[in-house]
Amino acid sequence: MHAHITRRLFVAGSTASVVMLSRAIRASAQEPIEEVRWALPSINDTMFVPRAWSTYVGAIMSLVQEGPLAFGDDLSLQPAVAESWKQVDDTTYVYTLRQGVTFGDGSPLTPDDVVASFLYQMDPKSGSQLAAFFSSVDTVTASGDNEVTVKLTAPNVQFQYTPAHMAGFLFSKKQLEEFPEDIGTPDALPLGTGPYRLVEFTPADTVVLEARDDYWGTKPVAKRIIFSAIPDRQTRLLAAKNGDIDGTFDLAISDIDQWKALGNVDVITAPSLGVFMLTMDQSAPPFDDIHVRKAIAYSVDREGLVKALLKSNGEPATALNPPEMWAGIMSPDEVRKFYATLPSYRFDLDKARAELAQSKHAGGFEVTVPGSSADPYMINILQSVSENLKQIGITMKVQEVDANQWLAGYFRHEDLGMQIMAYYPDFADAANYPYLFYASANAVKDGMNGSNFKNSEVDKALDVANQKSDPKERAEALKTVFRIVNEDAALVPIFWPDSAMAISNEYKLTGYNAFWYNVPWAIRGFGLK
Repeated sequence: MHAHITRRLFVAGSTASVVMLSRAIRASAQEPIEEVRWALPSINDTMFVPRAWSTYVGAIMSLVQEGPLAFGDDLSLQPAVAESWKQVDDTTYVYTLRQGVTFGDGSPLTPDDVVASFLYQMDPKSGSQLAAFFSSVDTVTASGDNEVTVKLTAPNVQFQYTPAHMAGFLFSKKQLEEFPEDIGTPDALPLGTGPYRLVEFTPADTVVLEARDDYWGTKPVAKRIIFSAIPDRQTRLLAAKNGDIDGTFDLAISDIDQWKALGNVDVITAPSLGVFMLTMDQSAPPFDDIHVRKAIAYSVDREGLVKALLKSNGEPATALNPPEMWAGIMSPDEVRKFYATLPSYRFDLDKARAELAQSKHAGGFEVTVPGSSADPYMINILQSVSENLKQIGITMKVQEVDANQWLAGYFRHEDLGMQIMAYYPDFADAANYPYLFYASANAVKDGMNGSNFKNSEVDKALDVANQKSDPKERAEALKTVFRIVNEDAALVPIFWPDSAMAISNEYKLTGYNAFWYNVPWAIRGFGLK
């Protein structure tokens, strides 16, 4: 996760029985909106982000919790509960907190809450899925009445973003201490300093938020937001058609035309910066054989999948990073020119057969790959790859599983074999994805490196990319990483999709961007038209 897997990961939660929702109660344009009903493809069985790092949990909890910093509509870093911040030197960050910020229960936010939140993420006993974002942190201290100082063990360019995404969400120290196991359940709803408080939670089914009158920032327009899980895409479409929901995130790009045809909703799109990929565990046969990995890489019809699933709203992935992730280092055009120089694996079953013939498994093998039932693309991708692999002698069984089960299986790092992963970034930095998916440090339990890829030269280059601020120096280091991992077929990138959402045409939402699950979207230009 990036996340979620934030990265962020793409999905979490489980399916639930669907109950048609009653029409939302709307007020006139001059008055607040009484109630908004929002659908998500799934709702998790916990609302505690460290144990449920995913886009859908983020879409809910980003309205309840916030960090010292936030992302603006242009994805830049902005003040949040920290009114200001500064980087004192290469390894020291100081955050000055706003006065008068309170949690949903009325208790004041203090530097001790920030310290406790960050230390929780850092504590190995916590088992936080976001721990990797704090791997470079040495100490977190309350350095004044309204000040927190973070010292790193070594320079890390990426850390600057951590206080702005889900890893930086702040918890009440008292609540963390009182409910170490139950926080996130209906019995211990997480507190936050955001514009809404979490008031009801039925795991895997429904979440209810209520606006806070005492919020320090922009006051919410919608008094109440009800999130409901509607896993089936057509059922969600019908609910929007009937006016039973007011909006939803994560439309399958292949369904956009159907949504636009409804006539009573607006479809909003944005570059997602996400990537779909196959990981292959190099610590065990058969994926410890580079020829097996290359055979699989040649067996993925990326262009066909982009056309069939994304209706060309996205690009075939020739490397892990979408070109836009290199912002500040190289332009998208420069990135594409660089990618054209890398070892590539365009769909070619003859080359796939030739690679398999050179492997220790020339006679083929069987593998089972799980995919999330809540994801609009995973199962279709796997079925396509399975059909292609069958033609070269590899039997791949597709296992459709509950989203929670899929996610937990990936993070266990036990008998990983081959996995499908969809990841969306928590911030736009070119070293983000490579660090999460290629660094040796993350080839462990709760890490994102599902390929168990380990390469000392890559680790050294990633250290440079993470520690140096000079764009040219970072670019050269990352180019080294991508040359090595593409040659090694460390994982198999599939495509970079756009993202889309739908909203009733009675409403407007101007703050939608690639980080919709990391920002308080319901106070970002949301309201009646």
